[in-house]
Amino acid sequence: MFKTRLMLASLTALASAAPLAAQEQSSTKTYEGPNVSAVQTTTVNPDTGTATRDRSVTSTATGNTATSSAVRQRTETGATVDVVQTGPRGNSRSFAGERTRTENGSTFEGTATGARGQSYGVAGSRSRDGQGNSQASQSVTNSAGEVIGSRSRATTRGDGQVNHSVSRSRPQGAKPPRGRRPRG
Repeated sequence: MFKTRLMLASLTALASAAPLAAQEQSSTKTYEGPNVSAVQTTTVNPDTGTATRDRSVTSTATGNTATSSAVRQRTETGATVDVVQTGPRGNSRSFAGERTRTENGSTFEGTATGARGQSYGVAGSRSRDGQGNSQASQSVTNSAGEVIGSRSRATTRGDGQVNHSVSRSRPQGAKPPRGRRPRG
């Protein structure tokens, strides 16, 4: 009798937990530092394929606030993304696009709008062949359709060797790319 009750309790717990796993999940992180306070809320809904992230950072010295809002929506062929960032002075910039899965990778097409209203086209692709070889490329175009920056990377493997190649192009006089920021 005791085993039956225990088994029934276990099955009931599993049955009631299964629907909860597919429900919307949300987490909020806060930070209070000497110079800023920040709040980030992330919400994921596996049923609808939606993920959102809202951030707000406020300067303790001036009270100015910068915000960021991002939405990622799963589609049948990939995902869409929409990001809006508003600076402490109220200037906004945005980014929107769609990633489409392909047989061996994915492609991306989107648009970006700068804080001064300038518009850019963004495109990219990446693929892998199953043998450890891969490639990725990105490009940015201005409103006239001219490529103002691009990057391509290829990794090939053969005879026990791994070769990486990266090429970049950007307008003459452009600033060099930023160094990577440490994560953590």
